[in-house]
Amino acid sequence: MTVIGSTAADRAGPVAVVTGASRGLGRAIARHLGAAGFAVVVGYRTGEEEAVSLVAEIVASGSTGRAVAGDVVDPATADALVLTAAELGRLAVWVNNAGVSVLAPVVDTTGEQMAHMVDVNLMGTFHGTRAAAAAMIGAGGGGRIVNIASEAGVQAFPLLGGYSATKFAVVGLSQAAALELGAHGITVNAICPGTAETDMVLAERESEVSISGLTPDEVRSSYLAAIPVGRFCSPDDVGALVAFVAGPGGAYITGQSLCTNGGSVLH
Repeated sequence: MTVIGSTAADRAGPVAVVTGASRGLGRAIARHLGAAGFAVVVGYRTGEEEAVSLVAEIVASGSTGRAVAGDVVDPATADALVLTAAELGRLAVWVNNAGVSVLAPVVDTTGEQMAHMVDVNLMGTFHGTRAAAAAMIGAGGGGRIVNIASEAGVQAFPLLGGYSATKFAVVGLSQAAALELGAHGITVNAICPGTAETDMVLAERESEVSISGLTPDEVRSSYLAAIPVGRFCSPDDVGALVAFVAGPGGAYITGQSLCTNGGSVLH
């Protein structure tokens, strides 16, 4: 694992870990948690330059940050994130955000593609949840675990069968962990974003263009038409919701699947 040193402002205090944080939703989540007063451990697999710049942003906002390289598929990555968090203070929040997707009919989704989604989306979340819970129980101060699922984790969509299956599994894992960890003062929730124009979604859109024969603009318009509020989900929508769940307002929320999707799926 590679740890990128952070700050001259390291201090004991509440610490948040965010996986898959160098870009997209994870980057916004990390920024919002930093602004809320958490020291932030930025987990990433690729994109060292982006991770370093995010740490610089967090430090500039007056908080503390470190970046840790590693693949969430490897349980050792979660252990490294726990150790780095312990160097900064008390682990208070853990966000399992790293994820991958394949847009294809179920019959055209390969076993290798499905296994990779299970490894990253489900097992990566499992490893993170397990490591975070153990650290929080050991410290005795409670905590918040937030798993980034998807609106496709509460309602299936065509061409996202494999991805949806892994996100349904994340919701189930979150519910079970909430029931088991509540007595330790640990809440566990799943955040279910709608369509955000991240790199992952843009790649999905390219696949749909190829499958459907529609133009990119036609596919984009079809996505947008399904959202009652008339705009795509932004990374900041997700970051703000995670910060709320991690803050005082989220203290009594656990075992829930919270959609931020502009009404595209009602749950």
